[in-house]
Amino acid sequence: MSEGGEPGSGLLASSPLLEDAPQRLRWQAHLEFTHNHDVGDLTWDKIAVSLPRSEKLRSLVLAGIPHGMRPQLWMRLSGALQKKRNSELSYREIVKNSSNDETLAAKQIEKDLLRTMPSNACFASMGSIGVPRLRRVLRALAWLYPEIGYCQGTGMVAACLLLFLEEEDTFWMMCAIIEDLLPASYFSTTLLGVQTDQRVLRHLIVQYLPRLDKLLQEHDIELSLITLHWFLTAFASVVDIKLLLRIWDLFFYEGSRVLFQLTLGMLHLKEEELIQSENSASIFNTLSDIPSQMEDAELLLGVAMRLAGSLTDVAVETQRRKHLAYLIADQGQLLGTGTLTNLSQVVRRRTQRRKSTITALLFGEDDLEALKAKNIKQTELVADLREAILRVARHFQCADPKNCSVELTPDYSMESHQRDHENYVACSRGHRRRAKALLDFERHDDDELGFRKNDIITIVSQKDEHCWVGELNGLRGWFPAKFVEVLDERSKEYSIAGDDSVTEGVTDLVRGTLCPALKALFEHGLKKPSLLGGACHPWLFIEEAAGREVERDFASVYSRLVLCKTFRLDEDGKVLTPEELLYRAVQSVNVSHDAVHAQMDVKLRSLICVGLNEQVLHLWLEVLCSSLPTVEKWYQPWSFLRSPGWVQIKCELRVLCCFAFSLSQDWELPAKREAQQPLKEGVRDMLVKHHLFSWDVDG
Repeated sequence: MSEGGEPGSGLLASSPLLEDAPQRLRWQAHLEFTHNHDVGDLTWDKIAVSLPRSEKLRSLVLAGIPHGMRPQLWMRLSGALQKKRNSELSYREIVKNSSNDETLAAKQIEKDLLRTMPSNACFASMGSIGVPRLRRVLRALAWLYPEIGYCQGTGMVAACLLLFLEEEDTFWMMCAIIEDLLPASYFSTTLLGVQTDQRVLRHLIVQYLPRLDKLLQEHDIELSLITLHWFLTAFASVVDIKLLLRIWDLFFYEGSRVLFQLTLGMLHLKEEELIQSENSASIFNTLSDIPSQMEDAELLLGVAMRLAGSLTDVAVETQRRKHLAYLIADQGQLLGTGTLTNLSQVVRRRTQRRKSTITALLFGEDDLEALKAKNIKQTELVADLREAILRVARHFQCADPKNCSVELTPDYSMESHQRDHENYVACSRGHRRRAKALLDFERHDDDELGFRKNDIITIVSQKDEHCWVGELNGLRGWFPAKFVEVLDERSKEYSIAGDDSVTEGVTDLVRGTLCPALKALFEHGLKKPSLLGGACHPWLFIEEAAGREVERDFASVYSRLVLCKTFRLDEDGKVLTPEELLYRAVQSVNVSHDAVHAQMDVKLRSLICVGLNEQVLHLWLEVLCSSLPTVEKWYQPWSFLRSPGWVQIKCELRVLCCFAFSLSQDWELPAKREAQQPLKEGVRDMLVKHHLFSWDVDG
């Protein structure tokens, strides 16, 4: 099939999308012959979900698929139809599961919906027909592949597919692209897959285009700055749509090696022009414009196959393994070896359909299968939590360089549990008292300390309740106490990466990713209420366990006086054990959240934030799981909290103690309406009232 206006013409620009009738007949004949049907008897539902590979089929694909047959043939050539038929969950169920997934990925998707194809009427405004479909597809992909989440490359590819396919078929085509057609980690946060392919491309240029390689070396041009986007979107964002269809015909049949062949073909067509360029800027601009200048599909495909048609998947994979090892070595030094996991394959969220409650009651569950399912479920829960923890850790390492040296591999040794208590005792000592600026404060006199919002000030004196003395950038002076917020650094050093009032992303990672993973662990094996309408939620278990444990401590006065027991001093100087800290945190959350009738899910997330702030989340888990009577009351014998597996979870959570969180307990609560003086006016009146013009900054 020719995508041009006239048969035999490969020109793309200014020509409508027409089918070549003889080419369509050749495809029909091939399908009928392959499936051994009489002419006129063949329908799509009678054609197999995948087409047998043959040289004849490849030549047909290379010549072009008739446009009217593309939706059905793309599904079969790529393997997407097979995935659709074999999936344990339907697309409708996946969409339902992802509809409430208010994560960082969901927010990023929402921001990019109108940026993907702003000039296309289908995606130009929120009311356009394609926008809700694109949203559902991308959110479903982010839910199904939690390690990937959302990548802008997937948005562009999905939007182009939606122009030609139904929404559900687009989703399964994206699954085939992510799982089969492209290497793992292509769309992950590290982009390791596509970065590796840029190195492979550079190696192939040395082999197939030595003159161009010499030119790039002489002018020190980093080709990946241009071509990475070509690969990440499978050319969707850079070539004319008619050429894209011809490229995708071949891509869905042969896989990712087509990306290399077509790129080499494009570079070869412009090689002479590049060599004659006068300077580096001219070369860079010419390279950037190459895809948009490709107008003849037949010429490009012919050149690409003659130049690099001998390129095999084996050769590409060999180079990929080699360059991936180099990349891992480079990035492993920055991210820590423990963060570079699951590079060999894309990991799906487990989507096993469970028996309905009625079916289980009537027919029971197969014991062996039920046991396997429970074991698999426990493994999934740990994997999900581990991934959530790594995401939080990577956020800290990217946002705050001083965290790059933190070891992200959990310590499972017995000695580590003893060190937990020692660290808990020692963590309150030896830290400065600091505060974060809430507003800008301009310095007018020498004895004043000027600062900007979010600056971190070291407090020298708090003798006066209204004006404090502090240091910033080597300067010392007084400032209004109301202009700052004292940081809780009894056990940590403040990091902007963990402050949800400054860095929005940490809120999404904690409340949107980590908290659901922890909640799933607490829900595993939670006993259902015996009466209809009875409450069943991890928060109720935590409330009871925290109360029981703190009562046990109160019963023994002596145990509260022995200093070998772990303790922490709160602001009033009282001795707090982890049990007491948990109890107080639960009560504090209840008081603030009950006032606005917050749900128990919100309470649980807020409590987790408090635990992160205090760096005791792992110790709280130990407290809860050690309350055996309460655990046995609330959980099934096979649950995670009643198995030894909770010790592993404690070790996983301990990793988060290396990072400094400053999360608001009331972040999800409605803002309070306070009829008070504006902060600046109140401070101004206070300064006049106290006449603090001769403040002694050395006091």
